[in-house]
Amino acid sequence: MAARMTSDDIHAASQVHLAILDEFIRVVEGKMDASMAPFLRDSLSDLLSNLADQRETYTALTEDTTLAA
Repeated sequence: MAARMTSDDIHAASQVHLAILDEFIRVVEGKMDASMAPFLRDSLSDLLSNLADQRETYTALTEDTTLAA
């Protein structure tokens, strides 16, 4: 049986996910900056777009103070 999650649990998990996403975004940006290959740059650009969308979701969860405990 899964433990009951509280808003504090969701907030804490979201902060960890957000930190990991930020690290990964920096890695992808670095690889993109170092590459001159058009296909790779385009692929990494798509990945950055997806990561930005995920980041937006986790940011909303870390800022949401209306989550029920």
